[in-house]
Amino acid sequence: MTLALTSPEAQIAPDGARLLLVDDHLLLVETLQMSLIHAGFNVSVAPCGSFDEVLAEAAAVQPTLVVLDLDLQGAGFGYDLIGPLRELGAEVLVLTGTTDRMELARCLEAGALGVASKANGLLADLDAHRRAADRRKAPFEALSARERDVLRQIVEGHQAAAIAKASFVSLATVRTQIRSILLKLDVTSQVAAVAMARQGGWFDTVAEEAAR
Repeated sequence: MTLALTSPEAQIAPDGARLLLVDDHLLLVETLQMSLIHAGFNVSVAPCGSFDEVLAEAAAVQPTLVVLDLDLQGAGFGYDLIGPLRELGAEVLVLTGTTDRMELARCLEAGALGVASKANGLLADLDAHRRAADRRKAPFEALSARERDVLRQIVEGHQAAAIAKASFVSLATVRTQIRSILLKLDVTSQVAAVAMARQGGWFDTVAEEAAR
């Protein structure tokens, strides 16, 4: 369940607002930072080693809005930062994975502008990961079934002559298929094609299919 609790006076921060992210989950905070910058916000990331570090960064940045992780591993419980951050003139939006409504209500009572669930961020990360994987595998969709089989054997370490012998075709035919593979993958060598197949996850998928 996604929670989106807000205080009565909650407002959306305007474009160009100064935002400070306080979260010790690197992947999440970097993804959120890029998304907010793209949306027109001025975004900084605070060090999360201690309360003093967070407050010092907030004092230096003078953010309009602080997006605060409720459970900071290094600094302790983020709830205790809400008051001091508010005293520095910032609104505070709590970002959390907890579904404990009493804890979330305490954040609003302490002055938080609202509470947002980390579930949205995690789903966004998963979606971005899948889209990136799809982009890496897209060039291989242009390969014919025979070309995919030849590439699989090349990745497995087989030479062109061995592939030709096992397939009962001429060496010239296999070399033509290899040239076609390189052209479709937009690489200039078999080494590059092998690296692309392994790094993009294509080979793992094909190897599993061949083993069935």
